[in-house]
Amino acid sequence: MRHRRRRTGGGALARLPFAAGAGALCAAAVWPGCNAILGIEAPVREDAPATTKTGSGSAGAGGAQADCSLHEVSPDETLELSMIDDMEDGNIGILKGDGATPRQGAWFKYGDGSEGGAQEPSDAAELVAAMMPVRGDSERAVHTSANALFTSWGAGVGFELSTSYYDATGYRGITFWARAEDDSSTEMFVTFVDQQTDKGGGICGDMAGQVPCYDHFHTSVSLTSDWKHFKVPVGCLVQTGYGVFESFAQDRIRVIQFSFGAGQAFDFWIDDVAFYR
Repeated sequence: MRHRRRRTGGGALARLPFAAGAGALCAAAVWPGCNAILGIEAPVREDAPATTKTGSGSAGAGGAQADCSLHEVSPDETLELSMIDDMEDGNIGILKGDGATPRQGAWFKYGDGSEGGAQEPSDAAELVAAMMPVRGDSERAVHTSANALFTSWGAGVGFELSTSYYDATGYRGITFWARAEDDSSTEMFVTFVDQQTDKGGGICGDMAGQVPCYDHFHTSVSLTSDWKHFKVPVGCLVQTGYGVFESFAQDRIRVIQFSFGAGQAFDFWIDDVAFYR
C-alpha cells in the first residue's frame, strides 16, 4: 500500500541555512568544499575505461533482481513508500523518515560555475513552489530552470540525507514524480553520492593506490511535459568508469541529485521523492 503522509512540522529546518548557503557558494564556484559536500563530478580522465560499470550493490529489501529497461511505475504496481519529501509544507527541509536514524538535510541547487550560467530561483530557499495546475492532492513541488551556458558538467538540484552517511539498505530504491516544461531538455541524471565516491568520505582520492573521486553511481530518466511516476532501483545504478568501485555503498549514502549535462537548458519539476521497499 502506498502511504502518503503530509507534514505538520519543520523537520530538517535546522539544516536550511547550511544547504542554501552551500548551493549559492557552489553556483559561484568559490567554495573548495563543493565537491565534498555536493558530489560535483570531476572531469573524466584521459585513461578512463571506455565502458561504464554496472551497479552491483544490494537490490535492497527482498533482494529481487531489478528491471532496468524502464524507470516508470506501472499503474497496477504497489510500492511501500517512506517519504523523503512531499514539499507540501513549502520549505526545503526533508522529512526525518520512519527509520531508527533520522534523515537530516535540505534541497540545494548547484552548477559548474561556468561564466554566463544562470539558474532559477536565485535563492535556493525558494526551490519549493506552488504548482499550477495542481497534481491531484499535491500542490507544491521543487521547481528549477537554467540556461544552456553551464558548459563544464552542467547543473541541477539535490538534497543531503544526513550530516554524515545514511543507511538505506532497507529499500529497493527511490521513486519520484517529475515533468519538464515544453522548452526543457528531457534526459535527466539521477545520481547517488556514497562514501566511496565522495571526496570527504576518506576512501577515494588522489594518492597512489586510491580510486579517483566523483565517479558517482547514477542512471537517467526521460522527462515529458506530462507528470510521470519514476522509480530508480539501486541495482540499476552505474558509474562512468574512471573511478570504479565493485558495488554501490547503499548503507552509506550522502546526497541524491537530479541534474542535466553540459550545455543543456532545463526547466523541470520534482515531487513526492521517496524510498520504496
